[in-house]
Amino acid sequence: MLRDLCSYYDLLCARGESDLPPMGYSLVPVTFDLVLSEDGTLSEILPYGQQQLVGKKLKLAPRKELFPFRNSVSGIAAETIDHREKYLFGLEWDKAHEGFVVSKSSALAFEKCREVNLAFLEPIRTPLAEAYKAFLNRWRPEQETANPVLLQLGKEYAGAKFVITLRGKLDEPLNRQPEVKARWEALLAEAAPKEDDIIGQCAVSGKTGPLARTHDNISGIRGGLATGVNLVCFNNTAFESYGRKQSYNSSISVESMKKYTTALNYLTASTLHKQMLGDMTLLFWAGTADDEKPYLDLFGFGILSGGASDENKDEARQMTDEMLQKVYSELAEGHAADVEGIDFQTPFFVLGLKPNSSRLAVKIFEKNSFGKFLKNIARHCADMRFSPGDKPLSLWQIDRALLSPVSSENGDPALQAKLLTAVLQGAPYPETMLTNVVRRCRTDRDDETKSFYSVNRTRARIIRACLRRKNYFQEDEYTMLQENSTDPAYNLGRLFAVLEKVQTEALGSVNATIKDKFFSSACTTPALVFPRLLKLAQPHLEKLGEGNRVYKDRMIGSLLSKLDGAFPTTQNLQQQGMFILGYYQQKQKLYEKTEKGE
Repeated sequence: MLRDLCSYYDLLCARGESDLPPMGYSLVPVTFDLVLSEDGTLSEILPYGQQQLVGKKLKLAPRKELFPFRNSVSGIAAETIDHREKYLFGLEWDKAHEGFVVSKSSALAFEKCREVNLAFLEPIRTPLAEAYKAFLNRWRPEQETANPVLLQLGKEYAGAKFVITLRGKLDEPLNRQPEVKARWEALLAEAAPKEDDIIGQCAVSGKTGPLARTHDNISGIRGGLATGVNLVCFNNTAFESYGRKQSYNSSISVESMKKYTTALNYLTASTLHKQMLGDMTLLFWAGTADDEKPYLDLFGFGILSGGASDENKDEARQMTDEMLQKVYSELAEGHAADVEGIDFQTPFFVLGLKPNSSRLAVKIFEKNSFGKFLKNIARHCADMRFSPGDKPLSLWQIDRALLSPVSSENGDPALQAKLLTAVLQGAPYPETMLTNVVRRCRTDRDDETKSFYSVNRTRARIIRACLRRKNYFQEDEYTMLQENSTDPAYNLGRLFAVLEKVQTEALGSVNATIKDKFFSSACTTPALVFPRLLKLAQPHLEKLGEGNRVYKDRMIGSLLSKLDGAFPTTQNLQQQGMFILGYYQQKQKLYEKTEKGE
């Protein structure tokens, strides 16, 4: 995995990605511009972002800027050309009193910032560097709690990031000045191999060179520390061997460490390469020297986003979704697909990470040719659909369908990882997925006021896919109502739907239908329930019009004939799934609803 990340870093460098920071730098999303006068006084603070359309509104989004890189650590530690509000001003925003306060930590943060940056900027004599040094020397946090310039920021001060500019020269921030870059890169060069460095063979590249004592942090992981988390670290002597301490045990060179951590931080900062699946951060990339976007769009359409469902999407995006769906349909039918800009032999990688204390746990790492992944995803999409018009069910839609509608919790992380692995490998779905969706169908109650139905199209599609992967029926079966099916469980589900329809036609709206009272037991122990349901149906049938009564009575008789006059005592999980599938498809037919997908 680390070798693949290092290779990806090399590809990005060869591709000339503008978002990839050079070695020794990091990208920071900046929100404000700290404007100084030539004498070092705070002149004004201006927004430093770019307008982006979010929904239907224009909002100011942060602008990314290159800053000297320093591996974030816990506690108070200043950075070269610091961009954080507490370090620049020594103040914290008090939400309760809506004002600035000087805390012990903020005062110490400013002192550290002053010390580090005065030492760094000492040989630099540009007007902006001189103004910033004057600012650091004259600023007293305890005297600036009522500073009118800062008060204009209000609550936006908390968590803000700043560039530093000189009044009249707003296009030349300090972090971009050539003299600052030259000074930083000279310091980096001085930090090259020292006599006390441990030299060894890198386990990733195979080259001999200085080994990394510690590894840089990975940021942008949901649930991780604000300062970032490590993928490789040794923080206990029990994990050390051969007298090597810390990450010397991993035998990874400084060069490889910098490559894989830079590549990971690039991926976690990119919305194109990153999606959340529950509490797992999912990263994916293509091993190509060309544009990655076609690969990412096609991969994401199949299992992540589910396509563009927003009616306000522009025509170009809608056409793109249609094209993507056509590709998956062709692949699912075994036909070759041709997509401009994509080589199906290109290596593709999927990495799932989850923070564990201060470290990262690798939950998933899959790599294969992009074509192989697409074929497996196309098979997944085909198994999960009733009609060609059905859009792919994204993983989060499947995850949500396995939960109670009143639940605010995420799904089972282990199940999510197993499901994604099954999709990518073309393997059977996890057994617990069928268990969960059947249980939800049996136990959840319909809520018409919220348009929620326990047996809905999404859950029925999931049940069909699980049974199809178990080879319970052929690939093209049960995509619609199978009136000729001889499966007892399926026909029992159909029979229950007919009996429910008879009740609602006879009585209209009632407080509790037979589905509310008997669906779960009818699904699991039919022999205990159906004789009673058939007896209850007789007076209901009498209330129907003659033609309708005869039609429903014949339908009930036809379904009973398929059961050979006997009801199963119990039904296993697969049979319960077939019961629910039969119930859903028969109910759709009875209510004459033609659904073209969701």
